[in-house]
Amino acid sequence: MTGSIEKHGKNSYRLVVFKGYDLDGKSIKHQKTIHCKNKSEARTELAKYIAQVENGFVVDGTVPTFKEFVEIWKRDYGLKELAPSTYSRYKGMLDSRILPYFGHFKLNKIRPIDIMQFYNLLDEDTQIVRKKNNNGKKTRKPLSKKTILEHHRLLHAMLTKAVYWQMIVNNPAERVQPPKAPKPKRDCYDEVQTRILIDNLEKLTGNDIKYKVAVLLDIFIGARLGELAGLEWSDIDLKNGIISINKSSQYLSDKGIFTKSPKTESSIREVAIPDFIVSLLEEYKLWYEEQKSIVGDFWHDSDRLFVQVDGKPITPSTISKWFEKFIKQIGLPVITFHGLRHTNATLLIAQQVDVATVSARLGHAQITTTYNFYVHPLKSHDKHAGNVLENLLVTNAH
Repeated sequence: MTGSIEKHGKNSYRLVVFKGYDLDGKSIKHQKTIHCKNKSEARTELAKYIAQVENGFVVDGTVPTFKEFVEIWKRDYGLKELAPSTYSRYKGMLDSRILPYFGHFKLNKIRPIDIMQFYNLLDEDTQIVRKKNNNGKKTRKPLSKKTILEHHRLLHAMLTKAVYWQMIVNNPAERVQPPKAPKPKRDCYDEVQTRILIDNLEKLTGNDIKYKVAVLLDIFIGARLGELAGLEWSDIDLKNGIISINKSSQYLSDKGIFTKSPKTESSIREVAIPDFIVSLLEEYKLWYEEQKSIVGDFWHDSDRLFVQVDGKPITPSTISKWFEKFIKQIGLPVITFHGLRHTNATLLIAQQVDVATVSARLGHAQITTTYNFYVHPLKSHDKHAGNVLENLLVTNAH
């Protein structure tokens, strides 16, 4: 690899490094202007510059703005590799906050301090209007630490991709302390609350039976909402008491209801169900076929377990909204539908079911995920633990 020095005014030199030729026979070269005392110092700088080019520390071509890079990232990564719901969420974060702040920056000119200032702005004030105060004026509220951390993770991942594509030399987000967010509290029901829920569900009749089945089924298999909504009758083996989870139903406003692969490879699994659930599904199948005959030619045969009145797949959020309304009516503490997944794992482990089995039923890629996010001590076990030392050290001592 060769280089040359060109004099440009007093104490100014242009360094040029030749890297070869492209497919059209045009020379590929890198150049930069430096300021030094004399040509001898310029030769030293040229040697350093040649070494940087040889080691890949100088980026090829024109560096795009962050806005231009985002379009490349969407085309070559986002649309191809990300799940539609994930891509939609990331696009919302980019359009609403990240692009308005970083869009005009040249990609290689983004500094750690710029990223830090961006996070400070998110922490102080946002453009999202939350509510009106007593005077009728619109007020603004800072983003939560968790949401700021999500912005950091997206920005960091995108800039890492820019380094990988050799568009920039290093990732400035690496030099920024990630915002600290408290570990989210994952609410669930204990055994007493779960029994109350089941007792109230069993009283339901009529059209509510599909919601009754959805909630009871999830208590016993701990599926994600999209996995539950994506279940088809062909996935149900009532004879052997096995449910195959192999797809997920999702909804986006610009796309409608669509089916995608589960979250990870380990999410594709078979889950055993007890006789109680088998009987429930057999009863539900009879009701399902009756509704199908009532609708007749207007029925859309999607084969989904949970459908709209005409047989079309149900929107997943319809199930979760019904659930949250129902638990308020019966006086249970409000948890999200996902809390049933958390409830399933917590109750199983409390009954000494080994964590590996629970992890496999949940479709986790690693057992540590089950430990870290879905295992919490129940009050009844905590009380028992509190009595153990009393029995050992106090009661038995007398």
